Amino acid sequence: MIIKKGNKKLADGKYLGKFSLGLIFKRKLKHEAYILEALRESVWSSTLHTFFVFQNLDIIWLNKDYKIVDMIKSAPRFHPALIPKEKSKYVIEASKGFIKKHRLKNGQKLKIS
Repeated sequence: MIIKKGNKKLADGKYLGKFSLGLIFKRKLKHEAYILEALRESVWSSTLHTFFVFQNLDIIWLNKDYKIVDMIKSAPRFHPALIPKEKSKYVIEASKGFIKKHRLKNGQKLKIS
């Protein structure tokens, strides 16, 4: 899947689906970004943990309209709960520095196709 901001391509992301372990136990990232989908738009269904995630990641939460509702730069490894500030439907787990590199800000709209 391609992640865009406006017409600018940010990354070729891999869609991991609704039931996924995400990057747990992955020693090396094969893609710059991974997309997870929550069962429904809420704070709790898009909460993550980083147990057994061996690299620092940038985490981006999107609502059902693909608007950025929260972000964490360089999320800590082995953290029990990373909770978005607002309801979200999609989570992008990206390589460290992704948010800064693409100058992402809360409220911006992304496209995922």
